[in-house]
Amino acid sequence: MDVFKGQNILNFVKELPDDDSCKAYLAKIKWQDGFKCMKCGHTKGCAKAGYTYQCYNCQHVESSTANTLFHKVKFGLHKAFCIVFEM
Repeated sequence: MDVFKGQNILNFVKELPDDDSCKAYLAKIKWQDGFKCMKCGHTKGCAKAGYTYQCYNCQHVESSTANTLFHKVKFGLHKAFCIVFEM
């Protein structure tokens, strides 16, 4: 979240207004160097709906929040992003 360093909460909320945009932001960062399956290590896969990737080798589907700070968050992702931004 270094991109948002020095910004106020209003600009932050304009950039990431909902859960979907937060998932897109996570997906962009998580797979910026390409996809690698966490289960088998295979590097080939395809993007699926909802900012997920499916491995061609083992068929494992991985979400953009998996194995991140936001993994299994029990409330909205946008709310979690705002909490992290305030810290």
